[in-house]
Amino acid sequence: MPNRYPLPLILLHWLILPLMVGAFILGEVMEDLPRGDGRMSVMGWHILAGLSMAALLVPRLVIRLRGVPPLAAATSALELWLARLAHLGLYAVMLVLPATGLGSILAGKRTVSVLGLFDLPSLASLPWLHEAMEEIHEGAAKLFLLLLALHVAAALWHALIRRDGIFRRILP
Repeated sequence: MPNRYPLPLILLHWLILPLMVGAFILGEVMEDLPRGDGRMSVMGWHILAGLSMAALLVPRLVIRLRGVPPLAAATSALELWLARLAHLGLYAVMLVLPATGLGSILAGKRTVSVLGLFDLPSLASLPWLHEAMEEIHEGAAKLFLLLLALHVAAALWHALIRRDGIFRRILP
C-alpha cells in the first residue's frame, strides 16, 4: 500500500470537508431567502463555517508544504500531474473563498453580526469592490463543486476500480 498521509493532515482533510460542503449548501439556501433575520442567521452560519475552514486551512497548508509521502511507482506521470493540478485547484479555492467572502463584507455597506458571537465591520463602503468580491466568491464556489466532484470521482476510481490503496492513504 502507498505511504499514508500524516495523521494531522488526514484529520484536517475530514474536518474541512463538511465545513466546505456545509458553507456551500448554506450559501445556496441563503440566496433563496428574503432579506431579514432568517437570511442573516443563515449567513452567520455560512460565515462561521467559512472562517472555521480558513482557520483549519493554515495548519493543513503548513503540513502539506512539508511534503507528503510519494505515490506508488505504478502511478503514471499523467496521473501524478492531474493529482497535483486537482489538489492545487482545491487549495486555491480554499484560499479564495474565505478571502473573497470576507472582502465582500469589509467592502459592504454595513457591519455583519456572525450569530451574535462577533461582528465583521464594514471598513469602507465600496459597492464596486463588494460586487466584484461577491462575483469571484460565487464563481469560486461553483469551481469548488466541480473540483470536489472530480476529487470524489478520482477517489472512487482508485478505491473501487484500481484498488491500488491510494484512497486508503487519506482514511483515518
